[in-house]
Amino acid sequence: MVYISDACREQAEQLIEQWRCLPGSEADSDPTRLSESMQELCRALRRFEPPLEEQAEGTAPAREVEALGNYGLDLLVEMSELADTMGMQECSRELEELCLPMAAWIARQGGEILRLPPVVNTLARHANQTTDPNRMRELYNLASEVFEAVSPHVVDASPEDPRHPWRLLVINRAIIATRTLEPSLMEPALKAILDYLPEDAPRFFEEGVRQMDKVDYPERVRETMRRYYDLLHAARTLH
Repeated sequence: MVYISDACREQAEQLIEQWRCLPGSEADSDPTRLSESMQELCRALRRFEPPLEEQAEGTAPAREVEALGNYGLDLLVEMSELADTMGMQECSRELEELCLPMAAWIARQGGEILRLPPVVNTLARHANQTTDPNRMRELYNLASEVFEAVSPHVVDASPEDPRHPWRLLVINRAIIATRTLEPSLMEPALKAILDYLPEDAPRFFEEGVRQMDKVDYPERVRETMRRYYDLLHAARTLH
């Protein structure tokens, strides 16, 4: 939480400085209010560290921590969107990327994540910026923490929109898992495609097999992807 607080303060200072230079700035859009709210929230959230199961009796229940954590996501998104409207794209991106550690914090405290889009955006952005398997393992662990903590309300409300954040999370997690080159990490992520996105599974595994041919993946990775492709094909044949 200290990292989130410090990083947010740094970006907020740039945002406030730029906002004050704009002619006719509206008082109700003053980023100072958002920054102060975020710092106050971070101070409150630090009271709940370490995770709840390691705390003494009498601390706040998981639902209170969950509500506060999701409020933090809302504040970060609001600040990011304000920076974007002011033409501060780098600042906007940095603020949005803080949603990933905030979401991981919520997950580690036993809470449910309600604001998923900025978290998925950040995961995808990081995955596209590296090919290092070690970095991919770190991203996979974060993606899995988020995956396990997404609110059922978000999952159940998942429409057929191909850009829905839950759908993108399930797919991106599987892609990241494949790029770790670790079949043990691929297994649960590929199974999630079958379990949660049965309509997308045929296209995903067909493309996955094609990628195995285009990219020099290790044989153990190829075998894992091919096995899931064959499993899906066999199931479709039986039906």
